[in-house]
Amino acid sequence: MDYRKITIEDAPELAKIYAETFNSDPWYDKWTQKTAEKRLSQMINNGGFFGIVSYNEEGITGMILGEEEQYFDGVIFNIKEFCVKNELRGKGIGTELLAEFERNLKGMGIRETVLMTNLEDEDFYKKRGFRRSRGIIYMGKEM
Repeated sequence: MDYRKITIEDAPELAKIYAETFNSDPWYDKWTQKTAEKRLSQMINNGGFFGIVSYNEEGITGMILGEEEQYFDGVIFNIKEFCVKNELRGKGIGTELLAEFERNLKGMGIRETVLMTNLEDEDFYKKRGFRRSRGIIYMGKEM
């Protein structure tokens, strides 16, 4: 598997993978090419953005991306999106992609990574060293 940094030119292809992935089990979202491309382009154009794709001879197989966030005691990295093409899920690509991503972040001086995920995906992250945050909950309010 090979890896490279994400650029804005990748947004259309990544949007296709993103919509196909997150419109499927277990998420069942309703992304379109347009809304997915807008979301990804907004993140890519953010000043603290960093992301990589995995790829092989057939093209992009997965992506992971997010943004740096400064805190009083250092920089953390908020993983915003992470997915592998549906037909390739369960083959270890996500595990390898996450490991490569973490190597990159360590080289950038990032002290911690954080993310939000579905309960169905919690075990994947726990097996890779993530833990539930102590004292922080995620809340929302419809407007």
